[in-house]
Amino acid sequence: MILPEDANVGAIDHVIIAWDGSRVAARAVADAHAFLQCASKITVLTVTDEKSLRDIGERLALSLRKRGFPAEGISIDLEDRPIGVTLQARAVSMGADLLVMGAYGHSRMRDFVVGGATKSVLGDLRLPVLLSH
Repeated sequence: MILPEDANVGAIDHVIIAWDGSRVAARAVADAHAFLQCASKITVLTVTDEKSLRDIGERLALSLRKRGFPAEGISIDLEDRPIGVTLQARAVSMGADLLVMGAYGHSRMRDFVVGGATKSVLGDLRLPVLLSH
């Protein structure tokens, strides 16, 4: 877990999961299990215009609901920003207490050339983030 320098962390009530269906995203969800159990709201957030990810966020949310978690799936667009900026901006605007995401799910070459969500989030941390790889 990584915290912003000026973080004043209280209860973690609203957890946002950045979900793209990847192995590292699934690992992050598993690693966040203790936080998910305490949350009164879980939002599965999928950015749809970088990859073809139709309905995968809602499928994860449905799976979580079947296990008793208060989850909903939301799909958003990049809005002409880097994915890490988009994820954090939406998480902050939704009042999230924690962003859960997989880290370094692409090759180093791809991240070097086009950037990546992990690098973007770490470069401008706005809320507590649980990164998992």
